[in-house]
Amino acid sequence: MNKINNRIETLDFLRGFALLGIILVNIIAIAQLPAPELSNDITYKKFLDFFIESKFFAIFSYLFGIGFYIFMQRAEHKTGNKYVIFLRRIIILGIFGFLHMQLQPGEALLIYAIFGLLLIPFFKLNKYINFTIGLIVLVLFIWLDAKFLIPFPYFILGLASAQFGIIFKFDTASKVWSIVAISSGIISIIGWYVLNKFYVVPYIDLLPRQLQKSTEDYITAVDQYHHLITIFSPFMSLFYISCLILLLNMTWGRFILTPLKYYGRMALTNYIGQTLIIYLLIIICDGKHWSLLQSLWICLTIYIVQIITSMLWLKYFKLGPLEYIWKLATYMKWINMKK
Repeated sequence: MNKINNRIETLDFLRGFALLGIILVNIIAIAQLPAPELSNDITYKKFLDFFIESKFFAIFSYLFGIGFYIFMQRAEHKTGNKYVIFLRRIIILGIFGFLHMQLQPGEALLIYAIFGLLLIPFFKLNKYINFTIGLIVLVLFIWLDAKFLIPFPYFILGLASAQFGIIFKFDTASKVWSIVAISSGIISIIGWYVLNKFYVVPYIDLLPRQLQKSTEDYITAVDQYHHLITIFSPFMSLFYISCLILLLNMTWGRFILTPLKYYGRMALTNYIGQTLIIYLLIIICDGKHWSLLQSLWICLTIYIVQIITSMLWLKYFKLGPLEYIWKLATYMKWINMKK
């Protein structure tokens, strides 16, 4: 393995992009918004189901696997046992996750920390073995509709991707990424069509009279619909990733998307920060009475605030505040934070 000296900026763009989608789903759980009743809210919820739900956490989980590879590869060139260093890193992540869970019960960091420990044995495995295991486990968990476990195979696939050297080919394999975008895009279009075909309204009472179902039939239809969301999510996530990479390979695309890079470099701070800002707004603005569509405008406002803050912060400092604490505790030595 060659030492990875330079920061791979494309990963920062991808992390920032993933954060944009994650908050759209998280705010509903944090604010405990009820199922939509108004037509605009129902339409927006349908949009979330089709284009957001499960897709952005899949990207975030995949990037965690890549980040694991980069961390372990760099740790080999540092003083100390790389596994001990990673263990400290994952424990600190687990602590962040536990504290964050007190505000957001469905948060992912603690789960990531647990699965991160399980990822350690895969570091020395052959890349083909990791890819095969990751793919098989992903298909199995999707078939079982085990959403809680699905991040783990994405971890493995992210690790395998890094082992294959994909992280060095973001800027040099445009034809390959075009093929990936087209093929995953076709499957995504099929997925959106199927989801529309099996779409189930939020309330049984909203069903058209000719489609009235018993309560049991309605629950079965809802479960089937959400399972289809999970099934097509990997293809849609791949479509989003490949399209973003193609945009970043264009000078104008990278320029326009530059704010995402700063947003992604402070991914941990911004992820937890999203929750803190939402809670603050709930207290100030009586969040119990938000509509689903209002949550979208709140998220857009949080995007603007966090992106501007990230750009200003990284103008003077090398790391975000929580990233700094994480790195400090991981390596157990003083690190100069100022640029």
